Amino acid sequence: MKIKNVNGDTKSKIVEAAYQVLAEQGFEKASTKEIAKQAGISQGLINYYFSSKEDLMFEIFHLESARYIEEMNKISEIPLNKNFIRHALAVPQNMVHQYPDWHRLRFELFAIGLRSEAGRKEIQQSLEAGKQQVLKTLNMMPLRENINKKALASIINVTIDGLALEQMADPDFDLDAAYVTLAELLETYLAKP
Repeated sequence: MKIKNVNGDTKSKIVEAAYQVLAEQGFEKASTKEIAKQAGISQGLINYYFSSKEDLMFEIFHLESARYIEEMNKISEIPLNKNFIRHALAVPQNMVHQYPDWHRLRFELFAIGLRSEAGRKEIQQSLEAGKQQVLKTLNMMPLRENINKKALASIINVTIDGLALEQMADPDFDLDAAYVTLAELLETYLAKP
């Protein structure tokens, strides 16, 4: 995995190494010493670029969230036809398979947010960005006027997160079947009378 849009070679090395170490070991177990070793730099350089391991985590998360939004923007290229919902849901579904480390880091951020005000704000911003992405998709669709799009966007956003979490927690979980069922639920709910 190559991190994009980080200024400076040393900072890029730190972020890339931290991504790998945090994804493998989790936030609590990962040490800046291990991150420095992975990056091939002195541990002091991490402190020069980042005031804490938490700040380093937030940097990674911002960069990866931008990539996530890029992927989700592909939904706007899907033709609006009777299979639109299924094709649109295939985008986040495929991302669970393609980017498991990103999802693991996302849930690490959720854990930080339960203990830290700065983390809570990061979660809040991330959830809002996800909700806005879903809302953008809903706004493309011809929907009944009485549908509360903001509420539905929140529900879809957290459902997508929840399905990714279940896949991480239970390797036997049938993610594909869950996405088919989610598509069926949405198709039924959004069908014009």
